[in-house]
Amino acid sequence: MVKRRKPRDEAAAPGVNAATFAPALKSGFQATTSRVQEMHEAISGKTFDHLLRVPGLSVPTRIVQGLHDAITQGVYAAVRHGGGAALSLAGQAERIATDPSRVPGAREQMARSALNGVFGDELRDTGSALAITMGLHAGGVPLAMSPAGLRGLRGRVCLFLHGLACDEQSWAQRSDAWRDSPWADALLGGEAIQYGSLLARELGVSAVYLRYNTGLGIDTNAQQFAALLQQAAEAAPQVREWVLIGHSMGGLVARRAHARAAAAGESWVARTSMIACLGSPHQGAPLEQLGQLATLALNASDVTRPLARVANARSQGIKDLRGGLKGKTRPAQEPALRLVYGTLGDEADTGVGSLLGRLFGDGLVMPGSAADDGLTGDVERVELAGLGHMSLLNHPRVYALLRRWLGAAELTPASNAAPVG
Repeated sequence: MVKRRKPRDEAAAPGVNAATFAPALKSGFQATTSRVQEMHEAISGKTFDHLLRVPGLSVPTRIVQGLHDAITQGVYAAVRHGGGAALSLAGQAERIATDPSRVPGAREQMARSALNGVFGDELRDTGSALAITMGLHAGGVPLAMSPAGLRGLRGRVCLFLHGLACDEQSWAQRSDAWRDSPWADALLGGEAIQYGSLLARELGVSAVYLRYNTGLGIDTNAQQFAALLQQAAEAAPQVREWVLIGHSMGGLVARRAHARAAAAGESWVARTSMIACLGSPHQGAPLEQLGQLATLALNASDVTRPLARVANARSQGIKDLRGGLKGKTRPAQEPALRLVYGTLGDEADTGVGSLLGRLFGDGLVMPGSAADDGLTGDVERVELAGLGHMSLLNHPRVYALLRRWLGAAELTPASNAAPVG
């Protein structure tokens, strides 16, 4: 059995802001008001500049401009500070009504994870208790990094790393595809099917889930994860094999952590047999690349520059998806790499479906990036046509691959096996 401990990221430590949402809303409200004011001033400034060049209008224009600036600055200040005061009061009420030692419910935790994905680096820098602290979870509870806390781990551990703005709950998202799969009997228990629980049942592995602040840079999370896994490896010497399974950003963090740990000679590296990446943008994500282009374009004009500041306020974790692992130092030898990627369109449609896959990938990541074209070594790449980016988190076709790679017995024809891409 694993031991419970008080979650570090849920409790407000001395000198740290309480885990309330109002301060984050206040900061966003005031920043948005400031950006609107900057756009207003840029637009009006261009108008006044033109009028000042008209003979005979320069003096009255300056008078009107002075009145305009005084009034607008007062109005925006009132909105900014009035709204901020209201949200400050809301924050105080929220802190009074909130027990800082309580464990948030599933929906609240999902909201925190989403907030961390977008503003996680700012939450950390401001000392907000909403900033998620990295930790391992199993069976819905956090694991203490001690021999007693990890005593329940078996000799083989599958460690799952979620993607941007998600948490460990994302691996259990609902999927009706399981109803027609060989593992449909697992639905009878009433619990959501997920890869970890099925692997534990079929192969006797221990399933462990990483929760982390996805708004931090990929290298920052990789460094923290490498150190955390070293702690776990030292506290649980009975674990002979670690298998890392990452979705989207999680796959990048896993590979970067392994590279850093290999360079440092950490012991868990030799015990890591495989890294499976599901829809990970190894060569960058097109949406973030478009976001960078949009920011550059918005910066070209005084009028739209405030919008560029808003766009640039996204977290470092999101920005790091622009390049993926391109330009990053990789170890001389990585463990077995299994790269899975979905493509939009109908699985059986080799015409339109294939075209959609080439144009849009899985909706967020392109096939070439997820397949890390050009990478050599012990690499197996599998395309699953008809699956979108989030479907890779919980689908029998993906699970069929994982169980095969982990050495499970082949399914018999009578088992009505799910098709494998």
